Amino acid sequence: MKALHKNILERLDQIINDTGKHIHNFIDNSHAFTRKRTLDAATVLKTTINMQGQNLTNELFRAFGKKAIKNNDKIVSTSAYVQRKSQLTPACFKHILTVFNQDLFNIQLLDHQYRLFAIDGSDFNQIWNSKSKNIVQSATHINKPYCQIHVNALYDLMNNTYQDCIFQPKSEMDERKAAVQMLKALNCGPYIVTMDRGYTSFNMIENCNRLPNCYYIIRTKVGRSGFKEIETLPNQDCDRDISCRVTTSNYYYITHKAHENIHHVNHHYHQYIKYRSKNTQDRNWDFGELCTVKFRACKFKINDSKYDKEEWEVVLTNLDRKTFPLQRIKELYHLRWGIESSFRKLKYSLGCVEFHSKQDKFIEMEIYAHMIMFNAISQIDAQAYIPQRHCKYQYAINFKQSCFIIQSMYLISSLSRDFERILIQISYYTIPIRPGRKDKRIIKPKSAVYYLYRVA
Repeated sequence: MKALHKNILERLDQIINDTGKHIHNFIDNSHAFTRKRTLDAATVLKTTINMQGQNLTNELFRAFGKKAIKNNDKIVSTSAYVQRKSQLTPACFKHILTVFNQDLFNIQLLDHQYRLFAIDGSDFNQIWNSKSKNIVQSATHINKPYCQIHVNALYDLMNNTYQDCIFQPKSEMDERKAAVQMLKALNCGPYIVTMDRGYTSFNMIENCNRLPNCYYIIRTKVGRSGFKEIETLPNQDCDRDISCRVTTSNYYYITHKAHENIHHVNHHYHQYIKYRSKNTQDRNWDFGELCTVKFRACKFKINDSKYDKEEWEVVLTNLDRKTFPLQRIKELYHLRWGIESSFRKLKYSLGCVEFHSKQDKFIEMEIYAHMIMFNAISQIDAQAYIPQRHCKYQYAINFKQSCFIIQSMYLISSLSRDFERILIQISYYTIPIRPGRKDKRIIKPKSAVYYLYRVA
């Protein structure tokens, strides 16, 4: 255990209690939480944040069972909990997430200067609800419609915490618009944000160019589906400054495209192509009729051509070429995979695929709650002592086992007394770090986990 540590669970408790005291700042019902009950606002918030993937009855027994057995009393019923939870709003949990992120423990910076973020989205399946706004109509008449919510997340890669998120119905998702919204709301010093190919657009690049303290690394499409300036780059390592003229005027585009290298956003042909992918459309433009968009294009090879066909990737950035040469840009973009790993941990280590309701509001609450607990566990893991053996690999804390230990002790222990014991316990469970491993990504369709099919 490290000599200097910060009691993360005690701080989380304080934020939850403060939110409970001012609960009417986040809910519309002035009569809610006015009577003194066992399930006050802070208790409901804390219970929801600490939930795992078991059924609701088991979760409530885990939260209140010890106290009820000691007092020979009845466990809080699922009906009572759901009624109290229905008086809350997702804004309560968003406030807790925001306040928690304002004072993280020992913030890690790139080059002691930059925060390093990644933006990406992930789909979460809901139990079928005919009243949900997240209904997705199947493309064929054979398959039934289903409910799915798309979560756009802003993730801190070096501190392993979720900074912000925006929910969208899967059928109406717009990842670029959500990314711009999160970046505009981000309030911190200089930062670098990494994004995958689906985020490439002139509007995204120009927004990042104009935002203060914002530096970006965006992977873009290579070949005929990308920018025409990118298509002409040779198949070799190269680093070029590119300037693109962009217009929203169809008349200007038609009259100048023959003798001027110009791009047209919101092209008039898009309206006639019904099934064009959303990723090929630049539907948003936040600037004037005529604009010059500048960026740096970096092209590099990502595989060993000795055995495979050559594969090249291009990323766009506004980082300084002297401080961030081509090789370093490649390494920084590689770190973006951290947000993909975080989604896996959020879903399967914390149980964010097994919701305890089918209502949209409750689903959003639980996703926020799991992100709060994810951040708290990441901050605790960062303080635990990791014994390094004389072996081939370095070791790190086993996040899944850490989730189990912390969530088991959070509700039943004295946080001021037992926090050091928690740090000691999680330091016993480590896993090796194996850099350079490559596995083919297999994507399988998954359905929502219904209430009766939960792990005991």
